[in-house]
Amino acid sequence: MTEPNDLAGRTMVVTGATAGLGLETCRQLARRGATVVLVGRDQDRIDAAIADLSESTDRDRLCSALADLSSLDRVRKLSGELLHRFPRIDVLINNAGVDRGHRQLTVDGIETTFAVNYLAPFVLATALAPAMAQASTADAAGYRHPARIVDISSSGHRGGHLVLDDLDGAKDTFHGQRAYNNSKLALTLFTRSLAHRSDPARLVVNCADPGSVRGTTLGRDRPFGHQVVGTLLTPFTAEVAKGAETAVWTATATESGKFTGRYVKGCKVVQPSRDARDEKLAARLWDATEALLADRG
Repeated sequence: MTEPNDLAGRTMVVTGATAGLGLETCRQLARRGATVVLVGRDQDRIDAAIADLSESTDRDRLCSALADLSSLDRVRKLSGELLHRFPRIDVLINNAGVDRGHRQLTVDGIETTFAVNYLAPFVLATALAPAMAQASTADAAGYRHPARIVDISSSGHRGGHLVLDDLDGAKDTFHGQRAYNNSKLALTLFTRSLAHRSDPARLVVNCADPGSVRGTTLGRDRPFGHQVVGTLLTPFTAEVAKGAETAVWTATATESGKFTGRYVKGCKVVQPSRDARDEKLAARLWDATEALLADRG
């Protein structure tokens, strides 16, 4: 049985924290005693989320950071801010995501779904990972509790197909579902790459797939017809609290701290798609991403 304060003293950063799955993830972590940093792009929504969480947890353990994750400059500044404010970050949950029904470019000239769902986690995680690993702690028995990065993926990654010289689909006709699937495949491959580049005794990096969850804002910008289909499928989706359990388990359970580079669904390790397990593709994607980021300054 989990004790109410078993996460006391740990600092956990959650992006996309003001609604839906992100907010519920923050709630479950805060109830167990963690200090939770809510990252959102709108201060009023952040304040409302903290007010909501404060009804069931200590307000002093709720912190916030304002950032528009579609902007590479703002993501970089966010990483610096977090490293400055928090001497130790135990968990980063890259939860923020969008699902656009039309092609929209960010301030950097990058397709928004790809920028938010993949590039932002890449930039944030690679910036925080060294300090997180360095600050990982050992208990009195000498067991080291590795820091953790959890990337929220989706079964949509199974429909993804990456073109490395056109990562955000600029050369192709835009299709919202394809853009979303590709962003989640890229994120799943990144998780695998970062895990391989990290010392698992100090930092573990895994994907968490919450399954189909109702009560989230994902897909609100999709065409009306897609939203109608989503409504019809609502009876077959899970409550948001159930969906958050996989992210929380991956971020906190003793068992999930013993593996890295894996894909978790229903609080169990499962196989992602064949492309998501392609080591050569993962390495090439990392190089292509670094080149793209360098090109954008």
